[in-house]
Amino acid sequence: MTLTIYLIKKFSKAFMICGGVSYSIFFIFSLIGNLGEKFSFKSILYLSTLNSLQIFTYIPSHLFILSFCLFVFHLKSKNELIIIKEYIGLRKLFLIIFPILVLFTFVEIKKEALTTNIEKIKSNLISSKKLGNTKILISSEGNKKNYTIFSGYDEDNSTINQYLNFEIINQTIFKGELSSNLKLLENNLYTYGSTIYENNDFRHENFKNELFENFFNFWSANTGTIIKNNASGIKSNYNMIQSILFFSLFYICISMIFLSKKLVDRGINTMKVFLLILSIFLYYLLMPKIMLNNFQIYFQIISIIIFILTFFKIKQYE
Repeated sequence: MTLTIYLIKKFSKAFMICGGVSYSIFFIFSLIGNLGEKFSFKSILYLSTLNSLQIFTYIPSHLFILSFCLFVFHLKSKNELIIIKEYIGLRKLFLIIFPILVLFTFVEIKKEALTTNIEKIKSNLISSKKLGNTKILISSEGNKKNYTIFSGYDEDNSTINQYLNFEIINQTIFKGELSSNLKLLENNLYTYGSTIYENNDFRHENFKNELFENFFNFWSANTGTIIKNNASGIKSNYNMIQSILFFSLFYICISMIFLSKKLVDRGINTMKVFLLILSIFLYYLLMPKIMLNNFQIYFQIISIIIFILTFFKIKQYE
């Protein structure tokens, strides 16, 4: 029990150091970028703080890797890691760090919601005086989100200036539509010309198309600026399970590398360990960004299988 508390204190210290340094770097660069904006200095500081926190939600794994790296190499420098590995097996070590793995996996699953909430606060800060005639409808289904933005609505004249709709999958724009040639007919919103983004290409359509049904009812029923509509079902449950498996295996593999017998050996080439961790980290970043439409499910299964094989490959040396 004493050793468990000691390891938790050491990791917490490494976590706070890495978190503080990362936050300071993000804040300074964000502050420099926002100094040219026409805001008060207090608003710039607040906006820079939000930007810094948002970066943490984009890639929380970088904080885990840096903290674990500092934690393990600090123990190794005092020969404590050798003693700990001698008396505690890998399985017991994983029981100690299990809450940390669960915490980071939870943040990974919820990072889109966290990012969206921070973005909402930033939008209200930047454009609080301009959102009275604007509504943002957010629909989510698994790792896919659909944003529909109506702006410039004049209730007296029954006109609307702009319609923007785009789909995001894993924080990458997959499809979008923009139209300023709009008309409200019989409670429905129509476009007579739209710019479409799809398959990394733009095209222009000039024919009449219905964009949104029961627009007046939708606008009057939703008094807030941002309206959320979360979809659920079998597909959503599958995406949740897939995300839990993918992120859990990623953090387990990284932890096993840092706690492996090879890293305890002072004669090990740390550059090889660094390249291995970097490879897994890049794989974890790139895989969710690749979209294969009809084959996406198979691709996700393959990505999980690769992590499982990596796990057993690392485990066989323990």
